Amino acid sequence: MYTYERFSLQLVPWFALILGIVFLIAGMYLEAAVATAIGLPLCISYRGFNIDPQKNLVRKYDRFLMLYIGGWRPIPSPLYVSVVRIRLSSRRITPMPFPTPESGRSARTYRLSIVVDSRERYISLTNGKRPEMLEEGLKIARLLQVKLLDHTTSEKRWLA
Repeated sequence: MYTYERFSLQLVPWFALILGIVFLIAGMYLEAAVATAIGLPLCISYRGFNIDPQKNLVRKYDRFLMLYIGGWRPIPSPLYVSVVRIRLSSRRITPMPFPTPESGRSARTYRLSIVVDSRERYISLTNGKRPEMLEEGLKIARLLQVKLLDHTTSEKRWLA
């Protein structure tokens, strides 16, 4: 079984922790305990996926301590694994120009997907930095015994 996981920052649990601190300062100890008990375990969260090639299943999940949220689903016949460059933008519907990133930062990310032979077309697994996604893509391609399509530049190329 193949597992990929990375730390995920969730804002709502941090808000609960800050609220717990405010309650503690205000002398509301029961409310502080409840807010902290809710916020603290949820702050330690991870996002990832598992691939089981023997059973041909994939699971995308969010993990809070030992609680996994996400279910297994079958992988239709995989054709290949792809790493694709995408632009980041939170302003897709406004007429303002695309905000430029800070110096030394990129406005791109790379999506790792399994392209399958079904109406679904692909299963998006994760986003990240180019070297990491290419490395993970090669591992998954070898695991599923398919090729890896590197579409991170203007030229597409097949990797082992």
